Amino acid sequence: MFSISNTQNKETLKGGIFLLPGVGLLICFGILPICLAFYMSLHRWKPVQGRFMGLTHYEKAIGDLTSAMLTLTALAMLIVGFWLLTRNWKEPPAIRSLILCFAVGLAMEVLLVGRGIELNHYVTAFQDEATWALKMKREMFLDRRGDTSEQLALLSGHANALFGSALMILLAFGLHLYGFFRKKAGWITGTLPGLLLLYASSQIISVNWDKMMASGDDDFLNSLIHTVFFSIGTVTLQISLGLMIAFALYRKLKGFAFFRFLVFLPYVTPVVAMATVFSLIFGARESSLSNQFLAMLGVEPLRWIADNTPITEYLFGWELSGLFAGPSLGMVTAILFGVWSYTGYNAVILLAGLTAIPGDLYEAADMEGASAWQSFRHITMPLLSPVIFFLVITGLIGTFQAFTHIYFMLSSTVNKSLHVGSIEIWRQISLGKFGYSSALAVILFVLIILLTVAQFSLFSRHQHFGD
Repeated sequence: MFSISNTQNKETLKGGIFLLPGVGLLICFGILPICLAFYMSLHRWKPVQGRFMGLTHYEKAIGDLTSAMLTLTALAMLIVGFWLLTRNWKEPPAIRSLILCFAVGLAMEVLLVGRGIELNHYVTAFQDEATWALKMKREMFLDRRGDTSEQLALLSGHANALFGSALMILLAFGLHLYGFFRKKAGWITGTLPGLLLLYASSQIISVNWDKMMASGDDDFLNSLIHTVFFSIGTVTLQISLGLMIAFALYRKLKGFAFFRFLVFLPYVTPVVAMATVFSLIFGARESSLSNQFLAMLGVEPLRWIADNTPITEYLFGWELSGLFAGPSLGMVTAILFGVWSYTGYNAVILLAGLTAIPGDLYEAADMEGASAWQSFRHITMPLLSPVIFFLVITGLIGTFQAFTHIYFMLSSTVNKSLHVGSIEIWRQISLGKFGYSSALAVILFVLIILLTVAQFSLFSRHQHFGD
């Protein structure tokens, strides 16, 4: 017995020794830089350490901290809403999941009611010309130079929207609890609560984002919107196109090896060279290749990479702003650059996943009379889902950190609609604001972590990892 225990201790010690280099690298190049960035964000750092400033940099970046907390909680509530819509109601939910969901809901209710009461109290006090309310006009109004009566009406409307969202969330969780304890699964107790949470969360985000934009750094907040556009557009297109190319290569047509190399070539080509070629194709000048092609079709030349006009205005003539306006034409060009660079990588990874699927499954499906679509839906996609999940996770993390591609594209033009989060952080560093840029980096890091956790919470249980 003593010999077995001694052997196990030796094996544990050997395993720990093998882990030490990895743990050391993780601490040196992962944890310590994050801790240093957080420490720098709490101080004035221009370019050497100055006085302690606390959360001033964070407040400058995101504006009203209460609105930021409500926005983050609403994003968590969006995840809960998607969870309610996508979960399998034939299986009882884990108690831990229920406790987490209701904890988020309770926090949201407290914040919403508290914020709504605060706004109503302020509107009443301002109308009564209370001294403290008049002094807080700069902090509370969304447009400090706007008409006072319009601003008060807007604040009152925001308070009502928050109260309405609180009632929706309460109703959603009430219906869900009723269905859980009565063991009744259906549209009323499952789908409807999810839809209510999605709508209420969207309302909360819209209301509080306006406040953050009015009181925070609109350049940084707009860069987050641009990052979302770039991330969603790039990841969606490169995985979709990569899947199509992988299926084409999976057929092992003549010249298979050459085409696989050709598809992978943009991924290994230096970014500087690709950016130069892409600028020649989609440059702002009339002599660019894309504009010459448009001229052949009788279409007016476009400014492409230098154009900050929203794509919705080009397509539909809608003059919208913010998230609803969609990406600019310049951002669409940057998305195309990202797709061109990484589609080959996605195609090769997906091709490896396709070749790992046993051919016997397709033969059995053919014998049962399954169509090509049925085989794709019930065999290919379930077995390929872990690969797609991996590409989505790494793609979103990579695009939220995107810097090199967009930086080289900006070297030939000025277009603020291309300023994603990492570019805005670099801009602050170039201005010597190291403390403030560290705060922006920490905020972006937290958003990436929350996004990754949300994806694992929503989609990891749907993956087929085999036995």
